[in-house]
Amino acid sequence: MESWLIVLVIAGGWYLWQRSKNQEKATAANERLEKDKRLYEHIKTGMREYHWRERDQPLWHAKHGERVFETAHLIAFHLDHFVESRVGFYFKDLDEYGMYSFFAGNDDDFIESYYRTDRDFQKEGVLLAGDD
Repeated sequence: MESWLIVLVIAGGWYLWQRSKNQEKATAANERLEKDKRLYEHIKTGMREYHWRERDQPLWHAKHGERVFETAHLIAFHLDHFVESRVGFYFKDLDEYGMYSFFAGNDDDFIESYYRTDRDFQKEGVLLAGDD
């Protein structure tokens, strides 16, 4: 009888340990999703500002990495790419860098992508949030 009690205590302890590990993973995933969602929304807002300003002057003439405009909330940069149109952003309130990319395919096909990136716009961490 005593050996069954020991096995039951060990199994219960293992179950609780596994459950806490799963809870930690779920918490980390939720935090990442919320962070990605905030950055995604900021990039969309930045692109609205970009398109609004582009009506008055063509922003795509800038050199790679050149600042094209700055507001109280963000700085936008032109990014060269061999296939895509890209815009980089620094969001002051988030202290994060984001990148928007647009690829035009055949006919009316196009792909928009949103990334978390570094200050040099070299990394492309796909965001987990979107309109999907």
